[in-house]
Amino acid sequence: MTGDVNAPGLTVLAKTRGRALHLGCDNAVYACIRQAIFRSTDDGRSWQFVTRIPPRGLRGLLGTTRLGARLARHEIRACGRLRDGGLVACNREGVFFSRPNEPLMSPSRVPVGNQPLSPPMCIHVGPEDQVIWGEYDPRDAHGKPVRVYVSKDCGRTFEVAYVFDAGTVRHVHNFLFDRRLEKYWILVGDVNHEPGIGLLAQDFSGIEWIGRGEQKYRAVEVFDLGDRLVYGTDSEFEANRIVSLDKSTGKITEVRPIEGSCIYACRFGKNYAISTTVEPSRVNSSREAALYLSVDCDHWERVFTAEKDRWHPVLFQFGSMVLPRGASQSDTIIFSGQALRGIDNWVITAEWSGNI
Repeated sequence: MTGDVNAPGLTVLAKTRGRALHLGCDNAVYACIRQAIFRSTDDGRSWQFVTRIPPRGLRGLLGTTRLGARLARHEIRACGRLRDGGLVACNREGVFFSRPNEPLMSPSRVPVGNQPLSPPMCIHVGPEDQVIWGEYDPRDAHGKPVRVYVSKDCGRTFEVAYVFDAGTVRHVHNFLFDRRLEKYWILVGDVNHEPGIGLLAQDFSGIEWIGRGEQKYRAVEVFDLGDRLVYGTDSEFEANRIVSLDKSTGKITEVRPIEGSCIYACRFGKNYAISTTVEPSRVNSSREAALYLSVDCDHWERVFTAEKDRWHPVLFQFGSMVLPRGASQSDTIIFSGQALRGIDNWVITAEWSGNI
């Protein structure tokens, strides 16, 4: 296996084809190969088929080769597990659901009206299996409303729960339910006045912004530590860093710099994980994507790096160290590579003996 293990405490246990996708509430890890979802209950040492999104059109044809799949973005973008074992997932074409033991997912019913749907970047399963997501258009989406959708029937049908007026946000990144506050943290992007971190009422009646209009409030994943949120910033305009945000004041404290934008973060037992993406810009020139680990979110160790591969980053994807979304009880580290030398489309399982 190529890639640079920077920390002697990281030991690779297994390497399997695929893309890390989700850490389930059943303490299993989910990964995908193209549009098929697999599940592991032994920390990635073996995998069992669960279900798949039905193939469609040109994307399905291009996706038969790895470069074609990268060009067409023919991959599962996000996945959430329900308490009964059913799944809700999305790709670039739409949102799908399956009940336990169903080998083929079905399209969810999502009202769109006169505006084409922009499928989500992330899917969050909240209290009582309430599934929530917001529209994400990777293109410039100025000038159109951005909708938040919710399902109360395990992903079969969705309804519009909240609408951002045209021009107020570019897209929604993610949600996280705060059980103490009984509200959703909502993360939106991307430029000028658009980035923000706010609290969305559980009944979707309104948003209280904690921070807005600056790149330091541009995030895709956050860790909720009670009185603060910790996250890596996701910016091509400013140098990125891991930061701590005080929930009560919105004050930002820098924890440490990182070499690229942060799109993925998750928790493996006692281990917090954050990764970076190679998205070259004037202020982020690194050709390496990195994986960082911590046990307290204040001290982080860079444990693994890999270089962007030779294929064009816009046509064939940015180089990303991909982490599954969610949290598990196991300390085992699981990640994969996208457009990175030696680890593109591989799921890697590792142990970390660090204790910082």
